[in-house]
Amino acid sequence: MSESSIIGLDVSKLDLVTLDKNQIKKITDRLPILEKDSYLVGHSTSQTSYSLQTLQMISDSPLSRMKQCTSQINKKYGSLRGAYFKIEYKKLEIKKLQFTNTNESILKIRELESEIKATNPAMENTLREIGMFQDMYDAIKKNNNISDDWTEEDFEKQEISHMIKSSFRLGIQDLSSSGRVSHAVVEYWEQLGIHPQMGEKRVREYLIKIQEIINKTGEITIQPMYDFLDEMGKEFSESHKLALKRTGLDEIGSEEFMAKGVTKPT
Repeated sequence: MSESSIIGLDVSKLDLVTLDKNQIKKITDRLPILEKDSYLVGHSTSQTSYSLQTLQMISDSPLSRMKQCTSQINKKYGSLRGAYFKIEYKKLEIKKLQFTNTNESILKIRELESEIKATNPAMENTLREIGMFQDMYDAIKKNNNISDDWTEEDFEKQEISHMIKSSFRLGIQDLSSSGRVSHAVVEYWEQLGIHPQMGEKRVREYLIKIQEIINKTGEITIQPMYDFLDEMGKEFSESHKLALKRTGLDEIGSEEFMAKGVTKPT
């Protein structure tokens, strides 16, 4: 019985009761296909899902989507770094065990080698995901004419518009699914200095307009919704100042302590 090429397990040494030799061979012969597929699409989330759900649905501004890309890259890099050093420690352990020629040490070496081999596809997929998010970051920056030296101040300036659009997107979801605005959306609008009844009024007007278009033409695209969100971002762009005044703040955060860019080598 040949050893599995994917997990380093000699199945001939297992005490199997319900599988015969032919069944075992059929399974082990097809393991290389699983190994190939693990390298190709072994990651838990598809690139399509990342592009259309992870990024688009969480934000309404290019810099926010770029921030999400950066967050994902940091997360993936942290996982990759952790896996890398675990492998390096296992390699050191293997070297130490090679000086002892006991059955236990030989078995332990095989176990460690198997663990290293099983980790490789995951590490390669993580690297590919990092590359994917880097490409997304670059594309968003290029297609929105964002400078390479954008700062935290630039990011904060677009946050208000982003939050306003997000609040109205949630309002659309609430009224479309339940016919009423949730407590969370009411609170969100108040935090942005938007009167909840005015926010709900705008959403209901939008939904009535959309329904009229559907009744007349029988179809509609997502573009009118994007246009509506952009309109709300402009209409209520100054409303947050009322909320700031109410809470006794002169500005959002502290402009003095916003990162202007890297000033020394990291």
